[in-house]
Amino acid sequence: MKKKIIFTGWGTGWHITPITSLYNYLDGTKNHDYMWLWERNSLEEDQADKLGIEFHDISAGKIRRYFDMRNFYEPLKNLTWIFESLYYILKYKWDIMFSKGWFVSVPACIAGFILRKKIYIHESDSVMGLANKITSKFATKVFYSFPNEKWGKHIHSWPIVNPEMLDGVKSISKSENENLNVLVIAWSQGSQKIFEALLQLLPDCKDIQFHVVLGTNSDEELKTSLWNYGNVKTYWYIPQKELVKLYITCDIAISRGSSTLWELFYFGLHTIIIPLKATGGNHQYHNGKYFNEQYGSDLLDEDENLSLEIFRKLQDYKELRKTGLNLDWYLDGLNTISKELY
Repeated sequence: MKKKIIFTGWGTGWHITPITSLYNYLDGTKNHDYMWLWERNSLEEDQADKLGIEFHDISAGKIRRYFDMRNFYEPLKNLTWIFESLYYILKYKWDIMFSKGWFVSVPACIAGFILRKKIYIHESDSVMGLANKITSKFATKVFYSFPNEKWGKHIHSWPIVNPEMLDGVKSISKSENENLNVLVIAWSQGSQKIFEALLQLLPDCKDIQFHVVLGTNSDEELKTSLWNYGNVKTYWYIPQKELVKLYITCDIAISRGSSTLWELFYFGLHTIIIPLKATGGNHQYHNGKYFNEQYGSDLLDEDENLSLEIFRKLQDYKELRKTGLNLDWYLDGLNTISKELY
């Protein structure tokens, strides 16, 4: 009989990707049925519709670690969603819950625990988020992208990356770039600082080719300003199958300290990391510190003179060119998790 898996977790596009990646990896086996639980009119719902995954909406209250009037009534939503989740699990007879965290995942995992279902969670960052800290207490297995010192049910699986990004990699021709090619891919709230720094240094970097992924929330004025430079190519949004072409083309990447760092490493880009400090547990800094210590990535402070610091780094790496890819253990995370699910 097919095992039935419920997906839940996270509320940003870059954290929906791991669930999508796991689905793409598992769906080829035809050993599972799937359902996605999340809020209505969300990125998750859009993605579930695209993949043909059954979607059901729920309600939940965000867990805030600071004073907010909403803390007095939003927890009631969590009680409501526990019962909603119990209903869906019982009605559709689901076996496994896979969660990427965030506040909506907590009531669903509690419902799964009440019914003694298997619960698997994955933590993308080096510092565990509050929702995952709660659900890890009763989870069946806890997977980590970064090494951890725990044992037993706590497994260092490495990150979840999209297997579709490997499609056609061998067919992408790669010759040494005449000029340094730099990918600017922030994908994050607060990335405006990086783009503003880039605009300041562009007049002095005309011999460097830049590829800038702005994201759908960036303003039109920014894109227009970048268009004034012939050595800059800009993108609002780029699907991962197309993004991999930029990964292959570019030599260096400028990025936040998010889970994107793993993809940049796998595809052989040296990274200049500018962590966003306003993140839970300062996890972007700790992610960046790991890559700095293990793989020689550069780690910059967003409160320093970013345009000057980035300019200096780019001058140091003017002659640097990509030497190869690091794809030998690209699928290790998916392999480890799928074996546990079976």
